Amino acid sequence: MDRKRVVRSLITFSLLAALVAVLVISQNRDPSNPHTAVSKDVWIHGPRGHGYAVLNNQQPWKQCYTCHEKKGLGGEEYCQSCHDQSGVKVVIPKKPAQ
Repeated sequence: MDRKRVVRSLITFSLLAALVAVLVISQNRDPSNPHTAVSKDVWIHGPRGHGYAVLNNQQPWKQCYTCHEKKGLGGEEYCQSCHDQSGVKVVIPKKPAQ
């Protein structure tokens, strides 16, 4: 009986520790943000980060703006303000008139 109790206690403490670890790790993640898994520095300056996304997505109104607006950041204005702060001179593609 005593051995079973020790094993149960170890299992209980292990599960509790795992739960605490999951809760702590999940506090630093936003599941609705596709960029969360990548550090900000890597996302901005990395080889497959922001620059790569911009060069391969010439329709930001379809992908970037809608998500940024849902987050309350704004669409084109958000991108432009960041470019202005960092001194980047770029022409943001405009949504074609339909």
